[in-house]
Amino acid sequence: MRPMLTTPAYGGDWSPEQWDSATIDADITLMKEAGVNLVSLGIFSWAFLEPSEGSYDFDWLEDIITRLHAAGIATDLATGTASPPAWMAATYPHSLPVDARGVRLGFGSRQQYCPSSAVFRGAAQRLTRAIAQRFADHPGVVMWHVSNEYGCHVSECFCHECVEAFRTWLRDTYASIDALNAAWGTAFWSQRYTAFDQVGAPGAMPTFHNPAHALDWRRFSNDNLLSLMIAERDIIRQYSSAPVTTNFMGDFPRLDYQKWAGEVDIISDDSYPDPADPAAAHSVAWAGDIMRGLANGSSWLLMEQSPSAVQWRQRNSPKRPGQYLLWTLGRMAHGADGILQFQWRQSLRGSETFHAAMVPHSGKDSRTWGEVVRTGEVLSRLAPVMDAPYRADVAVVMDWQSMWAFNAAIGPVEGTHFERPRAWHRSLWEAGIAVDVVGDHADLSAYRVIIVAEHFIDSPDLTRRLQAAVEAGAQVLIEGPTAVVDRNLGAVPDGYLGSARQLLGVRVIEHAALTGAVESFSAASNGRGDAVNRLSRAVGTPAACEWIGVEAHADALRRATDRLGTPAPDLRAGQWAEEIAPAAHSWHDSGVEVVATFDGRGGGADLANMAAITRRSYAGGGNAWYVACDLDALSRRALLDVVGAYGRVRPVVDGLPDGVEAQRRGNFLFLLNHSDRAVELTGIVGRDLVDGAQCHGHVMLAPRCGMVVDQR
Repeated sequence: MRPMLTTPAYGGDWSPEQWDSATIDADITLMKEAGVNLVSLGIFSWAFLEPSEGSYDFDWLEDIITRLHAAGIATDLATGTASPPAWMAATYPHSLPVDARGVRLGFGSRQQYCPSSAVFRGAAQRLTRAIAQRFADHPGVVMWHVSNEYGCHVSECFCHECVEAFRTWLRDTYASIDALNAAWGTAFWSQRYTAFDQVGAPGAMPTFHNPAHALDWRRFSNDNLLSLMIAERDIIRQYSSAPVTTNFMGDFPRLDYQKWAGEVDIISDDSYPDPADPAAAHSVAWAGDIMRGLANGSSWLLMEQSPSAVQWRQRNSPKRPGQYLLWTLGRMAHGADGILQFQWRQSLRGSETFHAAMVPHSGKDSRTWGEVVRTGEVLSRLAPVMDAPYRADVAVVMDWQSMWAFNAAIGPVEGTHFERPRAWHRSLWEAGIAVDVVGDHADLSAYRVIIVAEHFIDSPDLTRRLQAAVEAGAQVLIEGPTAVVDRNLGAVPDGYLGSARQLLGVRVIEHAALTGAVESFSAASNGRGDAVNRLSRAVGTPAACEWIGVEAHADALRRATDRLGTPAPDLRAGQWAEEIAPAAHSWHDSGVEVVATFDGRGGGADLANMAAITRRSYAGGGNAWYVACDLDALSRRALLDVVGAYGRVRPVVDGLPDGVEAQRRGNFLFLLNHSDRAVELTGIVGRDLVDGAQCHGHVMLAPRCGMVVDQR
């Protein structure tokens, strides 16, 4: 579902309450000049919508919506509940959130609310109902926007109301205190509970928390915020049939968007790659593929990007000339059917004074304004692309619950923020291969290659679907640490990999992580101690290395590394490795081929000659690959070339110059030149929707420029 617009949505957040009447008049005129067809209203307007408790003022908002509608501009109407007003904090200070150390946070920022607060919930729902009743039938309102960026600043609260809500959540989840004790392993450190009322929040503690306690707290906090959104959504649906959304934030680590996705009508995203990052274009692709996966392959809406610089980094670089339109086309290439910005007019005061906007402080004299108008012109020509499907033969599986578990666990290493799924996705993107990012409950039957990396929780259901995919001919590549714990962080016994052992023919015996260089007294002595430290100077410490050498054994992997211009013995991993063994008596009995071994270089001295990469082949042409280390970029690419060949996976377009990305939606070919030089492309036939030119084979693509070729 998407708003009823005939061209891709274009516009942004607008806060007319910040401006006088003359500026508002000028803004509507400028919006028409820029090609704006959708604006978000009311996101941070609670103090104006309800200036005192129970007293609503919607006349000014109705006037704005009506004027926009008359100008042909639709409204994405927010519930206004993202930032409670001062009267709530002053009258009901207990509605403010409490941090993990028991400190109640103050008013003067945003999201200053406790998610469990009955006062906040009641006021938010009353405001939502009043807005929905007033504007449900307004022809200018084409979609609804619940709150804003849930959890961005306050993803948890440790007050008494939240602790009571957590206890209720635990009762609903476990039914009995004995079941909770069993799931949390409270026999350890004398943590056993005899009643749910004894369970608190995992706030500040003397030392390590109980990992299962912390994981369930994260699940509860996610559900608690989700219940806020659902309550407001349900009120809106009583009065309006227009689609409802709330804006996600890419791979935001604090909320399980796979759980949230089913509760909104439109998947929408806020995304702010850093123009100073050479891999920023990958961030565009990564976020877009996540959103498309959350939308089950359908299109989605970019709710926020910046036309230029943001204000919240330590140093804030502007987008380079052409980059605003280029990244906008990148969003469309990865499934977006609308592009909105934060925000329309740049604020003169407040925390976001220096956050760029479509209308900057310098107004129409700026380069930004020229690019805003140009982008609007281009988007108006991309209506044929809307709803065009994106097809990928490769899937990367990501799972918020596993990421939470990895971070809640005390060891084996510090958890990461989807580091390995993102690394594999980048390798595929750099190779020009279309890829879907899907949740662990997704249908995997259509994919030729499926990658599961760092999936810390063992999921027998996922394993069953991977087994079915392999038996049907797919290539399944699993990278550790995967299937290490159950859903309550209990370690998988008898060798890790749990339910995936039979699929892979492999079990993990030990984790063998490197620590990297360790600062010690002897290291701090500038080496002078080596002259007298007779014992210490003889000690080897391979774990202090930063990488591990890997040697290809399979001919296909050797040839792949040769094609990349790198000798086969120069494959490498980072600081994660595992000692693995066959699930049966021997590799041969398990039907497993050792594709590569650790070769003893770097930090791999104690792992030398042990298996690093394995392959179990299946009768239908499928293979189950296991990677017992965190391969670096070159080594990932070499292995992907081999796995992709088995899976008959090819780039979207072969032989593109450096810096040029190709993506396809239906019959529309997106060509995006991220480089600083003009490039010549051959074999491009069709009509470029960006400038209307016909392509007859050879085309020139300027630096930081894109094309959308209609090949119908």
